[in-house]
Amino acid sequence: MKVRPLQQERNKNMDSRAFPKRMIPWKQALVTALGVYPLLLSYEWVIAQVLPVQEMDRRITLLIIVVMIATTMVFLVMPMLIKILGSWLFQKTIKTNRK
Repeated sequence: MKVRPLQQERNKNMDSRAFPKRMIPWKQALVTALGVYPLLLSYEWVIAQVLPVQEMDRRITLLIIVVMIATTMVFLVMPMLIKILGSWLFQKTIKTNRK
């Protein structure tokens, strides 16, 4: 296969640059659990206080709680946890010098 000069230049630049940081999977799972568990307990309590949970189908209650947790995790909790634990959560930048 013939490689064009521009493609060779791109490959050369990619080999010497640093790849972006990436989360370590087990740490990401731990941080997610740290965010979800307190939200689950608090939202379940709030829903029980606000809605007539005994008369509602359990699946509807769970759907409401899941939507509330997902929204809160994405927009509030995970950005805050990443800001606080970011240096621990991400692995160091990897540099490659392939030829």
